[in-house]
Amino acid sequence: MCARFQAKKDTLLELHVRLLDMVAKTRQEAGNLFYNLHVDINDPTIFYFFEGWVNQAALDSHNATSYVQEIIADAKRLTTDGIRGEVMRQIA
Repeated sequence: MCARFQAKKDTLLELHVRLLDMVAKTRQEAGNLFYNLHVDINDPTIFYFFEGWVNQAALDSHNATSYVQEIIADAKRLTTDGIRGEVMRQIA
């Protein structure tokens, strides 16, 4: 799974702090294999989560947590274009 967030200029610090908080909480979840936050090297307003889960149920459980639901609810205010997510699987 890859999730992309582009912060609005005036919410960059708030989004950054909240995403870092999500890292700490998510890495403690059952079924989480990895949960890594990255920032675009050319645009510091763009963040990416690269995440791995043992199965779909673990991802579904993560998506139901209060902190994920809160960031989804606040995405319109915090980001330029919402949260963009892509689900993928490793092939090599």
